[in-house]
Amino acid sequence: MNNQFIEARELIAKAREALRRADKPAARQLGERAALLAPEMEDAWLVLAASDPSPEEALAYARKALELNPQSERARRGVEWASGHLKQAQATKDQSPAAPQIIPAQVAAVASLPKKRAYQTAVALPQLKSKGNNWLLPALLSGAGCMLIGLIGLFVLTSPAFASIVSSVSAPAPTQENLWAPADIAKPGVVPIEGNAFAAQAANTPASTMPTAPLSSSATPLNEPAFTATEAPTEAPGLQASTPEATETPGAMVMEIVADTPTSEYIAPKPPLATGNGSHWIDVDLTNQRVYAYEGDTVVNSFLVSTGTWLHPTVTGQYKVYIKLRSGNMSGPGYFLPDVPYIMYFYKSYGLHGTYWHHNFGTPMSHGCVNLQTDDAAWLYNWSSVGTVVNVHY
Repeated sequence: MNNQFIEARELIAKAREALRRADKPAARQLGERAALLAPEMEDAWLVLAASDPSPEEALAYARKALELNPQSERARRGVEWASGHLKQAQATKDQSPAAPQIIPAQVAAVASLPKKRAYQTAVALPQLKSKGNNWLLPALLSGAGCMLIGLIGLFVLTSPAFASIVSSVSAPAPTQENLWAPADIAKPGVVPIEGNAFAAQAANTPASTMPTAPLSSSATPLNEPAFTATEAPTEAPGLQASTPEATETPGAMVMEIVADTPTSEYIAPKPPLATGNGSHWIDVDLTNQRVYAYEGDTVVNSFLVSTGTWLHPTVTGQYKVYIKLRSGNMSGPGYFLPDVPYIMYFYKSYGLHGTYWHHNFGTPMSHGCVNLQTDDAAWLYNWSSVGTVVNVHY
């Protein structure tokens, strides 16, 4: 009898004491350590079956114990107990409390109440009706209607729109002061225009010297020339209006290239995971350093991993996950790794687990295990169960 077997038996004894104290988490940790030390020991798997909170995992552990010792009566009873526990859990999950039947009138009555009170009233109405207290229903409906009318009145009275309407109706119409009065204004007289006046003036006056000042009531009558050609003012040489001449060189268009405003790095959304029908199993491709999660013949997820180096190669073949650990220590020649997350052992000390000590995924880096990123390992851990097939190949 080797030391590991002795230590495993001591751990199992401590686990049974923890189960008697109803301390299932402690019993499960002790059972996991015992199963790692002596995976061929039936009692280790029975302790895990009795302490695991998941009915599916408990049944898988019990079946593992029966597989190790098909003649064991304890293992057979453990499988029967785990199967009944799983059926009971599924039946409890499928059952849901029936919702109370509420007629439309009742729904309308409680619609105006606060949420909590409305729900309580809706649940209580069918019970009151079944007990024969029919007089309560009209009373509740009347009270709900009065409360609804009161809430509407309060809303109307406190509404700014209603206040503005009331103020506009009650306020007296503003009176405007009359700032005008009747007055007699004499119309200007009409002076006949002689055609020769414009003809003579146009003949003697250049177009540029025509008067532009507006006429007033004191101006010279239109039939008399306001000035003669000799009296026309001359423009100063410096005030001569000039029109800019067009140049032959067209204007140049200037374009300035402005650098783009820096933005945060674009992260492409992850594609949705596929769904398939069938049992879950894991495929480890050592050549491409990838792990595929299958449901039947459908790949539902895949991960880039790091497997064993040529000095410490990963085993090949078909195995099954025989134990799952949320975290644990790993050690070997020249290394010690505390609190390794999401461990799933499938053959002796070979397993799939999360990795926090390197990020060089896609390259063989391990001592034989399958290294995954921590998030990927968490997904695979929650997706898998004890007994999930692991197919390792090149």
